[in-house]
Amino acid sequence: MWPYAAASLPSGWLIDKFGINKVFSWSVILWSIATISSGLSYSYHSLYLSRVFLGITEAPFFVIGGKVIQLYFKDEMRGLAASTMNIGPKIANGFAPPLIAFLIIFAGWRGMFILLGVLGFVIVALWLKIYKKDDAQYIINNDKIDNKAECKFSIWKLLNHKTSWWMNLGNFGSSYVFWLYFTWLPTYLITNRGLDLKAVGWIAALPFIAGIIAVPFGGYISDMMIRRYHYNIIKARILPASIGCVIAGIAVIPINYVDSLTLAVVLFTISTFAVSARVGVLWALVSDVSPRKAVGTFGGIQNCANFIGGALAPTISGIVLQITGNYNIVFGISGVLVILAAFCYAMIDAPILTTEITK
Repeated sequence: MWPYAAASLPSGWLIDKFGINKVFSWSVILWSIATISSGLSYSYHSLYLSRVFLGITEAPFFVIGGKVIQLYFKDEMRGLAASTMNIGPKIANGFAPPLIAFLIIFAGWRGMFILLGVLGFVIVALWLKIYKKDDAQYIINNDKIDNKAECKFSIWKLLNHKTSWWMNLGNFGSSYVFWLYFTWLPTYLITNRGLDLKAVGWIAALPFIAGIIAVPFGGYISDMMIRRYHYNIIKARILPASIGCVIAGIAVIPINYVDSLTLAVVLFTISTFAVSARVGVLWALVSDVSPRKAVGTFGGIQNCANFIGGALAPTISGIVLQITGNYNIVFGISGVLVILAAFCYAMIDAPILTTEITK
């Protein structure tokens, strides 16, 4: 996750400079090579390096999605479009583990990696056949975007813009709580709730299934606020994200204080649903506020902040548990961070103006 976070910054700039098609195609090719090399590894260190390489090569994918959404969708459609893009990982969180287990049984762990890597080459072929190059004839007729198209921007001004800072801090806090669940929830259910591994597999999947539903729900609500109720674009993105983060924080803090396993799982599910609703909304916001020439760079900055939070969540939680052995503190930290994330998102009150980030 650390190499992924770091690589998000240059990947966004590369997308803005060289275009969607080239960066996506080469990224998937290199990702496939990294995945296959995992199956061909001969030592711990070679396996570890292949995973580092994989993290670097997959960094452009979401950023490319953000740029595609800006090019092809109008304001009132971007929330659901971004949610559709982001629902893939949520489905994977729930369904990849049994699929991977089947592939390991069928082909062994080495074969599993190799088969997934080969699938990447198939995806490249389909992409090159289906995706239309970002030519004017395919791009939506949107004067606001066209006026921004030729902007030469300063990366430093973009990084240091107040909107960028508030979004970075918000993304850090909201990603932290999600990745806490993704990495520590099964262990918590075993050690503190006394479940066996078989039961944990099904129960731990429930919050992430709720997350699958939440992603398009958040995007739909955001688009509806623009289309039906004529909300300002920024408010229509910020309100669902901020409210979702507050609910997620309120739900997670008391989890370890309740005796009922059922109630604890309900709270996990509510929290995961609420924090997942913001995902597509915020990627739509990246497209909304960025000049066309800067959307990749801005998306890369935001993705970096997301995965710094994601990488620190399991690490800090592990340190806290090692020192205190207390999940109350672990859940309390994540609850506070995600509520602070809501405050950060609420502070975004204006789009990034082209004149503010130009050289």
